[in-house]
Amino acid sequence: MQFKSQDENPYSFNVKLDGTNFRLDQDVSHYRDYALEMKKSLEGQTRKPHYRLAMIIPDIVAIDILVKYGIDVHHPNFMHDKDQIRRVEKIMQNEYSDLVMDKSPMQRF
Repeated sequence: MQFKSQDENPYSFNVKLDGTNFRLDQDVSHYRDYALEMKKSLEGQTRKPHYRLAMIIPDIVAIDILVKYGIDVHHPNFMHDKDQIRRVEKIMQNEYSDLVMDKSPMQRF
């Protein structure tokens, strides 16, 4: 059996069930394309906006980070935990650099 995690979202991940086992997969090429498009749009800008897109985290990447590192980027308190934010920044730069807009650490307020 196979189904989309969200029927109305064409970019959601696929769930494949085989008895008691399951597998998740997701085509993230459109996220990579969007990240590249955003990087190009920021090139040459001398003044950075106060708020900016730092990285794109597709669902499948969020699940991978949760499983491998125990960090839930969707948890309501995630953005209040500076240590976890720093860890996710490093993880994204090391493992998913094509989804990161800027290699420098996120600006803190």
